Amino acid sequence: MNQESNPPGSTYPERLIIYHAGTGKTTFLACLKVTTLFIFGFFDMIMTPAYISAGETLTKTAGIALCGLVPALYVAWSTTPFVAAIHLHLPPYARHSQAILERFSRTAPPNTRLDVTTMSLIGKPRVSSMVLSDLRPALENSKETHHGTVNYVRDTRIVDKGRKWWRFRAVRGFNILEGRGNVKAGRRALEAREQEGGKV
Repeated sequence: MNQESNPPGSTYPERLIIYHAGTGKTTFLACLKVTTLFIFGFFDMIMTPAYISAGETLTKTAGIALCGLVPALYVAWSTTPFVAAIHLHLPPYARHSQAILERFSRTAPPNTRLDVTTMSLIGKPRVSSMVLSDLRPALENSKETHHGTVNYVRDTRIVDKGRKWWRFRAVRGFNILEGRGNVKAGRRALEAREQEGGKV
């Protein structure tokens, strides 16, 4: 587990990883994203203009364009919520022993900071910083679940309001795989908030 260095007298770092989806799965999805971009480039930037120059029919040209467009759009849509890792920011007193850490995790305040890492369109890590109370379980059988690819959501209206128009919107939905918490005490902080009236 890749942890930040611990300051003197601390057992745990300030930024503790509490969830990791797995190196294999994360690497595979990152490679898949990059591959679909190359496919899009080949079919839509090379083949489609060639078909147009050759005077091919609209049906053939559109078919070639879709060969590159559909995989890229589907992979981007379905993998955007994928959470690669979650880091929990610990207060100084909770970093000295496992017992204190576990006690903190059971009573973590709503303003405890989280860094949730997803992936950008090109597979680059994208960190969304928030507090524990921002996250809540997605409502089942609703649009929030993103057709089954999202199980946690947050309200991003305030965050998006302060962003420049040319920047990507903040990530609203997240897919956190069950049973992937690497640190039990930290994972309990999320579970405890979920049991308290709908927020993790």
